[in-house]
Amino acid sequence: MIKKTFWTCALAASLLFTGVTQAQQFEAVHAVNFESTNRAKAAMDSLFEDDAMKGARVTLYVSQFGAPPASHLVVADFDDYDDYMERNEKRRASHGWARYMLGTADSEYIGSSLEMVVDDHGKPRHTAGYLAAFLIHTTDAAAYRAALADMNESIGNPGVLRLVATRSGNLAATHAVLVGGKDFAAVNEYLDTLYASEAFKEFVAKVGATRKVVGIDMYRRVATWGD
Repeated sequence: MIKKTFWTCALAASLLFTGVTQAQQFEAVHAVNFESTNRAKAAMDSLFEDDAMKGARVTLYVSQFGAPPASHLVVADFDDYDDYMERNEKRRASHGWARYMLGTADSEYIGSSLEMVVDDHGKPRHTAGYLAAFLIHTTDAAAYRAALADMNESIGNPGVLRLVATRSGNLAATHAVLVGGKDFAAVNEYLDTLYASEAFKEFVAKVGATRKVVGIDMYRRVATWGD
């Protein structure tokens, strides 16, 4: 397969205002086809042995259900824009990055997206062993954010409930809601309860026609580095 370097995408030049973020924290989400999950993990282990990765946090996910863009997602967390630039510069210049590139020579980079963290109603996203990503297009970001907070107040979450705003790509989805729990069963049992609840009916009524679900993908967390 064609080998392309990932993690080199620039921050999007075209920005969509979709709500106030928490201290400009964001995720860089990279879609990559790996031939082997084990080999991808081994290469990431080697990368994080380098001192250049000290303080960084990256999570590897393998896709399980839905129509994901690639077999895996590599998600890197950043505190701010300077953090992004400084960490990328250190990584690209490191021996660990060279070892990573060699170990994943048969991978295929598909694309990257920039996701701004709007709200966390539970634990950080990387703590969940399983993740359902609801891709949302909304024409009223403020109303959607408020309705999601109200729903969480009423029924809670399985451990993780994160709202992120999309700042790159074709923007078919303006936001994503990340629902995470210990494992596949924990997440889907929560969704069973949620869909049958009054809290969800009230949520749907509040957002009305301003909300459209454009996709639902599910991922298993392989490992997190820098946790």
